[in-house]
Amino acid sequence: MVGNDNLNLSRDSVAKAAKSGDRQEGAIWRRSGVDSVAEVEKSGDKSKLIIVIVILSLLLLLAVGAVAYLLLVGGGGQSAAALSEQVQEAQAATREPIYVDVSKVLVNLQHGGRTRYVQADIELMSYSPKVIEQAQRDMPAIRDRLLFLLNAQDFAALKTVQGKEALRADALQAVNAVLGLEPPDAIEALYFENFILQ
Repeated sequence: MVGNDNLNLSRDSVAKAAKSGDRQEGAIWRRSGVDSVAEVEKSGDKSKLIIVIVILSLLLLLAVGAVAYLLLVGGGGQSAAALSEQVQEAQAATREPIYVDVSKVLVNLQHGGRTRYVQADIELMSYSPKVIEQAQRDMPAIRDRLLFLLNAQDFAALKTVQGKEALRADALQAVNAVLGLEPPDAIEALYFENFILQ
């Protein structure tokens, strides 16, 4: 129905343009390649199909252009390495933590003229399997550094929560120094599973 009304309106416009000699309306019809009312009637269904095809072709062309632009520019000028790093960071945020056991570290300290013992069971945590593999491979060096670090502690300071927290921070820094790693690709946490002062 709507198409017929448009066709009738167009027929009337062409007829008026032809009778009145209106150059503007006649020029519009001539520019579109339609010279007579009969041509408008014949091409009614075909013109709708052609319009739909042209619109879909333009949309497809725009989509292909957008994809090509993103591939060539690389996501706003970022290099492939930067994009890869962002993907790895996103994956690290959703991955589970991985732990490696340092096992028991036992040292003796002199305090108040007596020999005291400090025993700690330590776990290292990272989200990166590569970091954990490196920590397992370098475990003798890690244990050595932790033994010397514990041996240099003040027994009275280790009795306090602040002393244990300071030891944890120093131990984490020492482990990453042994591995030669810095955040974000490093051991991210160190936990005392058991800490005994005797």
